[in-house]
Amino acid sequence: MNYLHENAKPFYFKGNNIGCLLIHGFTGSPSEMRLLGEYLNKKGYTVKGVCLKGHGTSVEDMEKTTWKDWLSSAEYGLIDLKNKCDKIVVIGLSMGGIIALNLASRFDVNAVISLASPIKIHNRQAPFAFIIKYYKKYVPKRKKEIGHKEKNYLISYDKTPVASVPHLLKLIRKTKRRLKKVLVPTLIIQSKNDNTVRYESAKYIYKNIGSEIKKLIYLKDSGHIITLDTEKEKVFNEIARFLNEIEI
Repeated sequence: MNYLHENAKPFYFKGNNIGCLLIHGFTGSPSEMRLLGEYLNKKGYTVKGVCLKGHGTSVEDMEKTTWKDWLSSAEYGLIDLKNKCDKIVVIGLSMGGIIALNLASRFDVNAVISLASPIKIHNRQAPFAFIIKYYKKYVPKRKKEIGHKEKNYLISYDKTPVASVPHLLKLIRKTKRRLKKVLVPTLIIQSKNDNTVRYESAKYIYKNIGSEIKKLIYLKDSGHIITLDTEKEKVFNEIARFLNEIEI
């Protein structure tokens, strides 16, 4: 398989008996989660970064996949990690956060961490993608401004396959209906400066999950990819603190 970049490949870092499953976002790749994975591994955790089907290779590959394929990719990663570790934390960014919540509602895991997960998005054309796809195949993406040293980790498609957008929206709708079934400790982090996901999404998730142990943290300066942006150290530290607090 030809990946966009070496960092776009899935990764696995062996550690202790607590496994962290890292799930990237829509049109992205495992590279978005790699620095977080390295950080958590240094803390002692076993880390697996999955590559969702159709991602990290070519936009044409993604165009052939559906929300079921993306969810299945994460499920296989979760099952593999459960065979290696006694306890599991599922961590997802953007669409990966929606997938993480979905998994937490259906599988036996110990905690879930939702990073910039979309319930409401800024793009007003997205709901009409099921029509637009017949007239426009791809939509160019805005240039992301991330610090120079993180450029090698911001590996994603430079355009969005319009036919994939309805699948993203369907996955969000299906997961919204399952939020009450998320009963494990949950950490939610969202930037108020996110131009992709409306920050109210985090409050919706916080209010609607079934967990009694839950924490919501807002960032001020980061954009959407909070695992690579200016407050990434804060994100990493908050995740480590949360895992210590719940004594997983």
